[in-house]
Amino acid sequence: MKKVAVLLLGSMVLTGCGSDESSDSHASSTYMGEIESVNAHADSMTVNAMPLSLSSAQIELNGHRVSSSELEIGMQVDVEYDDDIAYEVDIDPEIVGIVSEVTANTIKVNGQVLNTAKDFTVNNFKGKRVMLFGYADQNGNWTINSAYEIGSIPVQDLYEGKITSTPTLSSFNIGTMNINYSNADIDSDELHKLKQGVWVEIEGSYDETSKVFTAYDVDVEDDLDLANAEVEGYVTALNHDKTLMTLNGKTDVVITENTRFEDGIKDELKIGSRVDVDLINNAGQLQASEIEFD
Repeated sequence: MKKVAVLLLGSMVLTGCGSDESSDSHASSTYMGEIESVNAHADSMTVNAMPLSLSSAQIELNGHRVSSSELEIGMQVDVEYDDDIAYEVDIDPEIVGIVSEVTANTIKVNGQVLNTAKDFTVNNFKGKRVMLFGYADQNGNWTINSAYEIGSIPVQDLYEGKITSTPTLSSFNIGTMNINYSNADIDSDELHKLKQGVWVEIEGSYDETSKVFTAYDVDVEDDLDLANAEVEGYVTALNHDKTLMTLNGKTDVVITENTRFEDGIKDELKIGSRVDVDLINNAGQLQASEIEFD
């Protein structure tokens, strides 16, 4: 479900010799964050205080086309947009699986007990396939902010996190979860990146009996994929002089003297801050050109 930030989308159509030439292109911005509201009547949604029309949007969940009626408040989405029009919307849950247990402050999916920011016991999720949205801290502990039943969309089990063991040729661990990736779709470049401490997204099938997640696809996180995007998240680590922070437990971002701050100042930045960050690639480093406090 990863999406690389796109600076320019569009195509040029050329007609035959002697005919007119026309073009249809648009410069696109990228935003990754929560849906704040959905207006079904106007076929629009709001992210980062921006109302965006969905009338021209291609909306996907795990590669499957879905309608705008699937969008809900609190979902994390990757959006390509321009002039108040969304062109691509990718629903991007961090975890997908069958719910085996729910308490007032936890939910158990794919054998993992995850903390929740609210009580999901009233949602009757037990035994159902759900998609979870939230963030992890530096220790890999998840806080789930929102959860939605998937229904009939054929989405595989999914999990994200840091590899916590030395990978063998066929398996590795994310926390207490054992992942078998011996039959996974992973190219040689990605395979060489698999090592303890890297962040991965896995898709496949979790077996409750064996407690093993069989991964059919393994995607290694590359922070530079987020360059030229605006990303919403929580500060989960911050060094002493506030020149390096981690977003959502996984993305390291350099803060420089050129980083601008909106609705707050650098001294107010702390672990737990919720921020929107404009990211750039500066000589192979992911840097914040602007940090806005939510």
